[in-house]
Amino acid sequence: MQHLRDISKANMRNAFANHVTQCLTHSFIFMVLDLIKSNIRGSDLRNLTEVRETEWIINLRADRHPDIVMDKWLKPGTTKELTHDMSIECDQSTSQDMSNILVQNTNQAQSLVSQRGKKRKYCDGYMKYGFSYVGNEDCPKPQCVVCGEVLSNGSMKPSLLLHLETKHANYKNKEYSFFKRLAENNKRLNLTSYMLSGNKDYENAVEASYRVSYRSAKCGKSHTIAENLISPCITDAVRCMLGEEHVWKMTTIPPLNNTISRRIEDMSDDVEMTVIGRIKSSKIFAIQVDESTDVANCAILLVIARYVKDNEVEENLLLCHSLSQRRWGEDIFNIIDCYFKEKEINWSNCCGLCTDDAKSISGLRGLVMKVATNISWSHCCIHRQSLACKNLPGELKLVLDEAVKVVNFIKSKSTNSRIFKALCEEMMSPHSTLLLHTEVRWLSHGKVLTRLFELRHEVQVFFEDHPFFLASKLHDCNWLQALAYLSDIFQIINKLNLTLQNSSITIFNVSDKIESMIKKLDFWRSCLENGQTEVFETLHNFLSENKLNLSREIRKKINEHLNGLKSDFQKYFPKLEEEIYWISNPFEEQYVLAAKLSVKEKEKLIELSTDSTLNSEFKGHFLINFWANISREYEQLSDKALLFLLPFTSTELAERDFSSYVLIKNKYHNKLNAVPDLRLHLSSVEPNFKKLCASKQVQGSH
Repeated sequence: MQHLRDISKANMRNAFANHVTQCLTHSFIFMVLDLIKSNIRGSDLRNLTEVRETEWIINLRADRHPDIVMDKWLKPGTTKELTHDMSIECDQSTSQDMSNILVQNTNQAQSLVSQRGKKRKYCDGYMKYGFSYVGNEDCPKPQCVVCGEVLSNGSMKPSLLLHLETKHANYKNKEYSFFKRLAENNKRLNLTSYMLSGNKDYENAVEASYRVSYRSAKCGKSHTIAENLISPCITDAVRCMLGEEHVWKMTTIPPLNNTISRRIEDMSDDVEMTVIGRIKSSKIFAIQVDESTDVANCAILLVIARYVKDNEVEENLLLCHSLSQRRWGEDIFNIIDCYFKEKEINWSNCCGLCTDDAKSISGLRGLVMKVATNISWSHCCIHRQSLACKNLPGELKLVLDEAVKVVNFIKSKSTNSRIFKALCEEMMSPHSTLLLHTEVRWLSHGKVLTRLFELRHEVQVFFEDHPFFLASKLHDCNWLQALAYLSDIFQIINKLNLTLQNSSITIFNVSDKIESMIKKLDFWRSCLENGQTEVFETLHNFLSENKLNLSREIRKKINEHLNGLKSDFQKYFPKLEEEIYWISNPFEEQYVLAAKLSVKEKEKLIELSTDSTLNSEFKGHFLINFWANISREYEQLSDKALLFLLPFTSTELAERDFSSYVLIKNKYHNKLNAVPDLRLHLSSVEPNFKKLCASKQVQGSH
């Protein structure tokens, strides 16, 4: 009986222990499930579903064995091993041992549940289903190697990778090697396209930087304009027109001041090399030389070259150099000679030298002729015209000086200028101010005198309240007649001066215009002797309005002045010999007969003069371009003609270039090295942007 009671007690203890174990297992597992559910993210809904499934299975199996864990939480074989171990331990242990085993196995179950929440890993076996992966290795996402579609990490198991069957059925029977090769090609192409796209953007940014710098130099603007104005304007325009997503490309264009300076220097060097190459390829070339002083008191030497390229005449800046000390002819020659030797330019190909014959350049001509024996020197025709018109008879010179003093009295003080302006506006005059006279500006003679004569009534009224010792001159008829004549003659001279300021003008054009001026002087003198003052418009209108006759004294001074002009023009502009006029008109028989040429050259000239086709082309082209175009057919005649036509007739280009130099190097940029900017500003040659960009390393950070 005692033995039966012991067995009954043992059974009761075992039943009680099983019940307690079952309750504890339920409570702990539900606690673990609550923790898992609280940490589940939105992307792990599939895991949440499986957790719900686990709860149901646990509740179902709890009555049979409290320590059996769901299959999906454990690796294959774990469930059986765990159940087997627990059955053995339950048979061999007491209730206290059973509790220890329960805690140990529960910890193992918790670890397995946490393992179920980890991300799936990628392996090469997925490639046979047509999938590679993107993202990091801890959380890879399958990507179709055919279309590039990316799936979630939870889809990375064979039973869910049915993408080929649903969307690419024709690829589902392909082998592993096919998909592997396709994945490698896609990876290589994507990397290359990304690199090419990035590099292309930066290459375009470099070219854009060069073009912005080129435009800045062409306009003569400061180097900071790109950073302060151009770049913000481009960014704003792109943002408004294309959207914010395109603005970042504009930020890759380097707009900094130093970058713009380097770009301008690079382009200047490229243009210089291009011009030098064209000069070397031309049979002959001509230069004009001039020097001046800039705002920083530096002496600047300019050399302009004219040459033939593809049967067309081009003119470009060749050399701009600062003179460190003296400005004598020897110093100028040494600078030009060193430059020619450095650039390998042959002096013997130089056929013409044009200067203004100033004292600082007077010694240059003799030194150049020693190294270039075939060179011809020409004195600037504009300077010669100015010298020819400089002499005036005593009385007319006095009238000119007094007129300048009257103007200076009003213009020298700001108060007088304001009062005179208000007076002109009140009298409804055509002008409100007078013009200043300066010897440097040759055209100011005619403009100042014309404006003063047009406002003579306003000046008379002004001097009523502001006494001036020359105020009475404005009431003197003889003085006003002389002033009217000077106004007319200087206007005529100014027109002549402007016609000579043309880059395409030749020695024959200059000769024709001067010859016309000389004949006009004779005609005007004869008209005045006959009392016909209509040839001078301002003088004639003044005499007609006041019903006056030209005084005998003024007529005498005018005749004297006209005779002096004629003799000075003949002195500074000697007449050309008739033997070279075949160049200006090869179709005129008298010029053909008078030409001094060899027998063969004369035969070619006769052949040329009878060519009706060339005669029609001759009328539609500039003279120098005509001879350059026929250089292949009539080579000897063309070479001789270009020797006369290619040399410059004036230093007008150098004078203009100095004005551009003043624009670039002003008082705000007096330390600037203006040579690169000046070359780009003046040159007709565009730099080779592709070549310059290819020589630069693409850097996205600059």
